[in-house]
Amino acid sequence: MIIPEPLKKGDRIALIAPASPAKEKEIINAGKSLALLGLEPVFYPGCTAKHGYLSGSDELRRRDFERAFADQSVKGVFCIRGGYGCSRIIKDVDLNIVRNNPKVFLGYSDVSVFHIAINQNCDMMTVHGSMPSINWERSDSATVDSLRKCLFDFPEGEISNPPGEKLECLVPGKARGRIIGGNLTTVISTLGSPYEIDTTGKILYLEDIDEKPYSIDRMLTALSLSGKFRDAAGIILGPFVNCEEEEGIPALTISQIFDEVIRPWNKPTVTNFRCGHIYPQIAFPMGALTEIDAQIPSIRFIKEC
Repeated sequence: MIIPEPLKKGDRIALIAPASPAKEKEIINAGKSLALLGLEPVFYPGCTAKHGYLSGSDELRRRDFERAFADQSVKGVFCIRGGYGCSRIIKDVDLNIVRNNPKVFLGYSDVSVFHIAINQNCDMMTVHGSMPSINWERSDSATVDSLRKCLFDFPEGEISNPPGEKLECLVPGKARGRIIGGNLTTVISTLGSPYEIDTTGKILYLEDIDEKPYSIDRMLTALSLSGKFRDAAGIILGPFVNCEEEEGIPALTISQIFDEVIRPWNKPTVTNFRCGHIYPQIAFPMGALTEIDAQIPSIRFIKEC
């Protein structure tokens, strides 16, 4: 697995918008976020483009993605925000450009499509973490510190949740493998495609936001039916934000769904890993060799020579 060269202060960073359009305030925030870390932003055309719920045409967003990796003057590629749109362009992106020009790649949510494709097709590590449109200047120290560690170094060793938040055990046991996955809705969108997530011998990470319990149940069941839990070495579950049913409407809780759909596979499973659609948000290296001990519980990243 290729670990891209860590960033250093003064590096130029390509900002791209491969999914939904960024608002003017978000573009301003992105510049402030990079300034906080001593990085120089380079805004690509899609950052200011709009095409309905997309940040410009598919062709523009694809071109920005490829040019950002091909540009030798930039040392990292950050997605300015998520939303929707990455899955529309992944089939046309020339991943050979990424493979031949490894760089720090940052994003989460809809960007999970690219994490999976880059990890599996380019054997390259990526960074799952907060995107710059939120303005890191105003963010919490746990979010910024973990992000800085991933971008400028490697978070080797045991990783901790923010203060006051504990990892929890769903299924005890130990597991070791490369971590892969991301946003559940986006992971599901890869099934049946050439970019389908491969969980064989890996640690599967999942999180989501604004989905009804029955929808979470349906998507987790789809992963179960397609053998993704069967093949995984272990599982890490992040926050499932605003995924409760309205009061008075019959539903299962997210915990009940985990118990009924995931627990029967008897794979070591850690829950409440605070990354994804929540703040404080812990950044981590997607594709990194990872060890979990669900009994403790703990998550540990291993830096390979």
